[in-house]
Amino acid sequence: IFCTAVTHKQTMIRHIAAICAIVATVSSFQAPVKVPARPVPRSSPLFANKVDVSENAGRNGYGFMEWANYYGIGMENFQIQPIDGDVNWGVVATQPARAGDRALFVPTMLRMTTPNIKQQDFPNIGSIVSQKIDPKTSNGDIDLSNHFYLFLKVLQEYELGEQSPYYQWLDALPRKFNTAVNFRDVETDCLPPFVKFLSKRDQFNYSLFTRTLREIDTPSISDETKNNMDITKWAFNVVFTRAREAFGEAEIIPMSDMLNHASQPNVEVTWDNEGNVNIVFLRDVQPGEQLFKCYGHPTNPSRLLATYGFHDTSPPATYCKMFPGVDPADLPQDIKDMGFDYTTMVFYPENGGISEQVWDVMLYQVLGQVDPSSQQQFYQAHRSGDAQTKQQFHSHFLPQTASALMSHIDEMLGEISYCDQKLNSGQVFENMQMIYNHNEVVRQTFMKVRSNLEQMVSQ
Repeated sequence: IFCTAVTHKQTMIRHIAAICAIVATVSSFQAPVKVPARPVPRSSPLFANKVDVSENAGRNGYGFMEWANYYGIGMENFQIQPIDGDVNWGVVATQPARAGDRALFVPTMLRMTTPNIKQQDFPNIGSIVSQKIDPKTSNGDIDLSNHFYLFLKVLQEYELGEQSPYYQWLDALPRKFNTAVNFRDVETDCLPPFVKFLSKRDQFNYSLFTRTLREIDTPSISDETKNNMDITKWAFNVVFTRAREAFGEAEIIPMSDMLNHASQPNVEVTWDNEGNVNIVFLRDVQPGEQLFKCYGHPTNPSRLLATYGFHDTSPPATYCKMFPGVDPADLPQDIKDMGFDYTTMVFYPENGGISEQVWDVMLYQVLGQVDPSSQQQFYQAHRSGDAQTKQQFHSHFLPQTASALMSHIDEMLGEISYCDQKLNSGQVFENMQMIYNHNEVVRQTFMKVRSNLEQMVSQ
């Protein structure tokens, strides 16, 4: 009973997750033009204006296009255009394309990669960075130390102003971010426990980055910049909304970073043997169709809200919010062994389905309370792949497991109702609608799941 309408959903989720993972493929595409060997500044030292990072500053698309052409970025079927005034940009196809065609070429020398940053820009700070920011520290699924080096790189290029070879790219970036780092306290207080946990962790990481920045010797970044919260928040948001994991490190790919997110994207990132980047179509598209890549987290819209600053309107699944204030790395090993993971511990918004992993972890906890001996038998059956024994346990303890799940759901629905009271208190703040939309998707999904559980128990 408990696996009804789950198998095909899990197959879809695995497919989406595979697409969202960075796929390093050997490409037969050729570079469209001869490009410079390395990025070099294009302005005179007499004109070293810095990028205006104030929220009302416009984004310079014209200069960015000129920059892209100069450095050999091939926009073969890839056009940037405003989606919402001058604030939000997107990318559309300019002509019909078939799956496997190339949309964009970015030469390897434009990639901001952590190995290059460590070797070329900041070669002498590795030991102190490791002391301040543990390389093993995870922020969901990323290595914070890698992102810290990207943070330094963005600040360094900002400091160079028009002397930076990346100036036009920086000048085309968003200035305003609706991420957790920029949430007011009243906005954070309106978040349910899990997304609040993610938001506070991002806020902590920003504080960690700025504190470490001020403690290390980086002559290419002035004290004035280090102590300017507007600049450091902007740089932090640039990195965390645009960086992606690649080859065990992290990187930002200018121009590719202009693509918006979809849980079921129509393009993906690939690399050739020289490290050049090719954005390739995953399916046929028509002219004017917006192009999307996946930022990751297709089953965790709360992460997209906290770190990227937008509400995903159609996630294929959503994390079930068990252990909402605990980092997965800190959970007991037996819970991890039972399948706990943000990407698989999910409810399905479409029909209120429940993933197998949720059932397994919840039953394991129930057995720990009512029958520790059976808990160990269930654990061994799970670890050995004994599906028949697992099914027997699930069938026998279905009422208790369903009851425990309903209690969890009721607790989360109560938290959302409490958040709604705060949202409706009469105060008006910038991210109110985005937070409300996120909470409403969670509420509707959890209510569907609860209805399904009630039907199961009544049968």
